[in-house]
Amino acid sequence: MIAGTLGGFLYWKVIGGLFDRTNVNLTPAGGKALNVLLVGSDSREGLTGAEDVTRFGSVAGNRADTIILAQLVPSEQRGVLLHFPRDLYVPVHAEGRQFQSKINSAYGYGPQSVIDTVGALTRLPINHYMEIDIRGFRAMVDAVGGIDVTNETSLYDSKLNFRLPKGTSHLDGNQALSFVRARYATPDGDFGRIKRQQQFIRAVMGKVGKPSVLGNPVRVNELARSFARNVRVDQYFQLDDLVKFALSVRRVGPDQLETFSVPGSIGSRGGASVVVMNPVEAEPIFQALRNAEDPKRVIPAAQAAP
Repeated sequence: MIAGTLGGFLYWKVIGGLFDRTNVNLTPAGGKALNVLLVGSDSREGLTGAEDVTRFGSVAGNRADTIILAQLVPSEQRGVLLHFPRDLYVPVHAEGRQFQSKINSAYGYGPQSVIDTVGALTRLPINHYMEIDIRGFRAMVDAVGGIDVTNETSLYDSKLNFRLPKGTSHLDGNQALSFVRARYATPDGDFGRIKRQQQFIRAVMGKVGKPSVLGNPVRVNELARSFARNVRVDQYFQLDDLVKFALSVRRVGPDQLETFSVPGSIGSRGGASVVVMNPVEAEPIFQALRNAEDPKRVIPAAQAAP
């Protein structure tokens, strides 16, 4: 028993040492809701192979491809994902100053800028921060054995040279990247991409929650190590938080996960195409999340559509 306990402690200590951490200012978790800011960057760091350079291109700098605020309410076994369109035109908070720009530009000033920008816009406390790049996303998908997605129509993105037939397809890491990053696969552009990302996250939750993953020690080990190696977290995020987060996600389940996108419409600012937020429709969603309420109960059904 002593040897087993010591071995488990050392194992988790090793896993904890694999995390890449960033020092940021956050609001300590309290109450019944946990708010986690999830950021997917387009960083090509570590992608040096010729095949990867051909597939993803060689792009300088880093931008936030995806920004999601996840609110989990384990006691009610439900969760909410709030997507922020990458071109959403907002007050960006960076390095003690404020200026109007696309929300994805905040990432160029570091994680704290993204946290401050989302926090100021929604007036929601951010309890934890998680970030993953292209290489990490691919590794995570492969660690769970790939993901199945079902499409009502076929998809083709000319920029990524990505095709997906109608029906159910099994995606490996590279295919999953194209599925969630494609902006030209459907006429609705980034809004269509957001819907696919929401669909993909549901598929991931459904896959990870199965006994074939959580009940398989080898697969759990692969997933834990892959998560720790490829996800950047805040300095306060500990293994206990990882376990609580995983259990919360499992309790919520894909069927109890509600998805929203910050309401807005295509517009123009300074000659650039942007998404202009509709504050009348956005505020009830923000207010519901501030009160840890189900947004669908407090806003009209027409506004609840992603």
